This record gives sequence, C-alpha cells and structure tokens, in this order.
Amino acid sequence: MELPLLSSLAGIYYYEGNLAFLEPSLFHFDCGFQLLCTRGKGLLSTGAQQFHLHEMSELIFWEGSIMQLVKASGDFQVRVLLYPKKLFLQAAVSLDTTYFNYMREFPQYDHEEGTWKNVNLWMDMGQLLFSQPSSGFKERLELNFLQSMLMWIFSSIPDTYVSVAESYTRKQLLFHRFMHLIHEHAAKMHQVSFYASQLCISSRYLNEITETYSLGKTPKELIDEQLTAELKVLLNNPDLSIAEIAFLCRFPDSSYLSRFFKKNTGMSPKEYRTQRTR
Repeated sequence: MELPLLSSLAGIYYYEGNLAFLEPSLFHFDCGFQLLCTRGKGLLSTGAQQFHLHEMSELIFWEGSIMQLVKASGDFQVRVLLYPKKLFLQAAVSLDTTYFNYMREFPQYDHEEGTWKNVNLWMDMGQLLFSQPSSGFKERLELNFLQSMLMWIFSSIPDTYVSVAESYTRKQLLFHRFMHLIHEHAAKMHQVSFYASQLCISSRYLNEITETYSLGKTPKELIDEQLTAELKVLLNNPDLSIAEIAFLCRFPDSSYLSRFFKKNTGMSPKEYRTQRTR
C-alpha cells in the first residue's frame, strides 16, 4: 500500500495483504477503515486499545484511527476498504445513528459463516469496482456502493451488536464509551474530569471502572497511553516542529510536551525523531 496515497485519499481504495507497512510505527488513517481478517492472527494497536484479529473477524473505524501492527502470524492476511470521510458522511446521512454509536463503541465483530460469506461478497465488489482506473461514473459508483453496503451492515449485523451490548453491565458499557472517547479526544483533552463529565459520572467512579476492565490501569494512564500514541504519529511528520505539535495537542509549551513524552517513552521527542530516521 502506498502511504503517500493514504494521506490524500480521493476515493474508495481496496487493499489486500499482511499490513506489513504498519509494523514499523503508528500510522494515522484519516479516512474510513474496514478490515476483514481472512487468515492467521494479528494484534492491532490504536493507542490505548488493542484488537486481537483472527480469521472471520472484522474491524471498522468509520472516521479513521491511528494504527500499528504489533505482531502477526506468518500467514496473516487481511482485506481492507478505505474511504474518504466526506464520502462516508454523504452515504450515512439518511441512516440511523443508533447503530453508528454501537459500532463506534464496539468496532470489532466476529462473524459466523453466513455473514462472513456475505461481507466478503461486498469486499469482492469493492475489489472489482475500485482496483481499476476510475471511470466516468466514479463518484456515483462510490456513493451508491458505500450507501448500499452500510444499509446491508445495519440490516444484518446490528441485532447482534445490540444484543451483545445489552448483555453488558452498566460498568462495562461505560468502559467501552470511555475508550471510544479517549480514542476521539485524547490528543487535545488530557484531564480525567473531561471524560467523567462526558459520561455523567464522577472521576472516582471512572477510576473504579477502568481498574476493573483494563488490568488495573487508571483513567489517566489510559488517556496518557492514547496521547503518547497520537504524539508519535505527529512526530513522524517532519514538517511539524515540536512547538507546533505542542500547540496542536494543547500543551502549555514544548518543554511541557517534552517532559510528558520522555516520562511515557523514556526518550525526548528529538531523540524519538532521530531514532526514526536511522
């Protein structure tokens, strides 16, 4: 996959392979990302969260994510569809937002034989339509395809999503919502109080939840893990100065950012950049 292409994705893009380009470091997909694991096993990190992929599992981030392939078996293979955010918003405008909320909080889905066969048929169609040079009907094709696929997903999979979510305890649901919130906001919102307020609970109760469902980690530790991952992605861009990154991520100044980064990685931002260019 051509990484420069991903930074300026102009239309739907089909990829099939082992995601080896995601092994060296975190990469930011500023686009919709739909992945099917067709063979083997892989561990994909989005910062504070990790997803264990295996055959017949699907991972969907409607509006993009940072990602890194932490490890994978030798036979690991995936099929991926990428689509611009603008196209996704056009396709989703008339669809029920309830299902989007469920799938944002539960981005991984393990298929059964029936739905697995059908979702691969959609991938086959995506491969047929978007692996070739674009035609004169490109924009209409893309919108019709994505809209149709979303309607199929929402008519065949959400009942399972909803039933799974309804079987969760309140604490489990709050934990999933918290993880979604830090995935969305950690680059700019660093305080536990912000997330507790968004969830309408106290910071103390949020601490109790995360310690139960994240192997004893505090909310602040999870926020800092996600923020550190976001900083690594920004530091991979040589056009951004450390001062600019500090501003983008709402640190008081570059010195504060450097202290935070060194505390969480063991190296300064400058050392991280030097290591990346070796």
